[in-house]
Amino acid sequence: MIIKVAKNAGFCFGVERAVNGVIAWAKANKDKSVKVYGMLIHNSYVIEKLKELNVKVIENINEIEKDDIVFIRSHGVSMKEFSEIEKRASKVYDFTCPYVKKIHEIVRENSENGLDVIVVGDINHPEVKGIIGHVEKGRKCIVIDSLEKAKDAISQLGRNTVVVCQTTFDNAKWCEIKEYIENNTDYKVFDTVCKATITRQEEAKVLARDVDVMLVIGDKKSSNTNKLYQAIKDIKPTFFIERPQDLDGIDFAKVKKIGITAGASTSQEQINEIVEILEKRFNQIDNQDFAKLLDKSFAEIKRGEIVKGKIIKVEQDYLLVDIGYKAEGIIYKNEIFKNANVNLKNIFKENEIIEAVVIKESDEEGNVVLSKLKADSIYGFNELMAKFESKTPIKIVVKQIRERSIVGEFRGINVFVPISQWAEEVSSSIIGKVFEVEIVDIDTDKKIAFGSRKFLLRQAQEKKIQQAIESLDFNKDYDGVIAEIRQKGIVVNFEGLRGFVPASEISYSKRIEDVKKLFKVGEQVKVRVIDIDKQKKQIYLSIKKTQEDEWIKKVKNLYLGMLVDVEVTKVLSFGLVVWILDCELDGFVHVSNIPLGYNQRLHSLYKVGDKIKAKIIEIDEQRRRIGLSLKDLYEEEEKIAEHKEDFVITIADIVNNIKLDS
Repeated sequence: MIIKVAKNAGFCFGVERAVNGVIAWAKANKDKSVKVYGMLIHNSYVIEKLKELNVKVIENINEIEKDDIVFIRSHGVSMKEFSEIEKRASKVYDFTCPYVKKIHEIVRENSENGLDVIVVGDINHPEVKGIIGHVEKGRKCIVIDSLEKAKDAISQLGRNTVVVCQTTFDNAKWCEIKEYIENNTDYKVFDTVCKATITRQEEAKVLARDVDVMLVIGDKKSSNTNKLYQAIKDIKPTFFIERPQDLDGIDFAKVKKIGITAGASTSQEQINEIVEILEKRFNQIDNQDFAKLLDKSFAEIKRGEIVKGKIIKVEQDYLLVDIGYKAEGIIYKNEIFKNANVNLKNIFKENEIIEAVVIKESDEEGNVVLSKLKADSIYGFNELMAKFESKTPIKIVVKQIRERSIVGEFRGINVFVPISQWAEEVSSSIIGKVFEVEIVDIDTDKKIAFGSRKFLLRQAQEKKIQQAIESLDFNKDYDGVIAEIRQKGIVVNFEGLRGFVPASEISYSKRIEDVKKLFKVGEQVKVRVIDIDKQKKQIYLSIKKTQEDEWIKKVKNLYLGMLVDVEVTKVLSFGLVVWILDCELDGFVHVSNIPLGYNQRLHSLYKVGDKIKAKIIEIDEQRRRIGLSLKDLYEEEEKIAEHKEDFVITIADIVNNIKLDS
């Protein structure tokens, strides 16, 4: 008889993390009270094992005492429950499945932004109850488990709705509901069914077609194990195995191939136990398919050995590393950084290659315990020296803020950066975060380094500015904000850059003397790039080029010979600059067009603010110039006066007029 075990049978990552974490804590802290709030997983076999380690499963928060260490189950809890547990317990460890946690974040963020929530799943399942507990107070939340209920929910909710799904919900049902909602609403739909669950079901279906009988190992109270059973029971005869004795009721007389799968909450220990019983009974096993259990194809490793591996999972307090061995390597935070309160998720990424030293071949869960610190102590300083000599920046993790410096760590070596060289705001928020610095000095005796960020930040800023400048479009109007008003123009911030608008580019028609009256700091304006001095990194802008040409529009109402009222705005040696009040445009009266007596000067005859009449003698649209004259006007007035003096009415004229009237 051949026994085939599905590759993905047993604990998923989230469940394995929760179970192993609790067991490890219980073994290491036998003198402390360890409690799990709610069923850690739906597996009575595992729960019994926990009880043997004096781990108590509680369902009521009131059972938590101040000295208790409490673990949150993989299904998660509501925000209210978590807050209450934190108040009561000595320490709380959250082992909520990362995929469930993601749903909490989606629900919380969207409901805070005013969206109602639809949860697709079993309303009585602890995971769903936990999800509901993350919906913002005052927002509607409806739980559905069928297409009919989905239609009903849509009729009750408005457009602003978000949809999520229980991680272990039946995938076929979810796809049907999801498709309907997406085709009939504008709801935000997140596909949160655990892909591991789908993969497990599909793999089980393939295996079922290749064997004579299927065994599903796990607890009947487990949602995902039940769905696994439902997925394959119609393909081949399928039996639910909770305990070894459940095998006794199965007739294997005509069976040549047995397929085995297990739910995400089923331990490897349970699977191994069933496989061993079957192997002893039938004395056969498919070694190729069952290599994971036999662990015969991996090389041995030894304590003190340096290994390289790929990070396959990043958690806040530890890393899981694939080191090409039968078991994964685990590096706890205290074996990565010394006395650093950091979140490893902010520093490491999956698929990164990491180097570490084996400090324990196997812990209680079978993981190889590794130390990055020990590897750093061997290679770290040499790498630091190489970076220093090649002037290559390094990445440090900030551990501490002192009075005059910031203490970071690079591969176990302290790097001190004077606050004056940090070049950014210094606050407690930078602790535990990664920053790039350049090494400016190394004390080889003390094995410490000194760094700076000033030059790197300046370089980064200059590069950013250069890239932004090169991307500017001379034909595009940009939104800007006035940062400063100067005598010769205004400074405008736009697109993360700063540019200057000369007074001549502010308006086609407005008087430049009034810039401070026309604008104020903080005012929003439209600007267009007209020139860039790349050497000086100066950008010249125009406001008037974003506007309609008012000058042309206004000048169309003027004509040569037109008399206009003007106000003197500047008195120059060679003429007067005037403001044409009728159309609000600048004009110029050349000295040759101003009547002057012997030895008279313009400054003695006119002053700023004088209001006089002038005659338009030139309109030059190309140069935007309006020429005026006072002389022509003066000469005309003289002629009129002379004509009046020569005009005399005689008595004879009057008599003749009377005759004519008669």
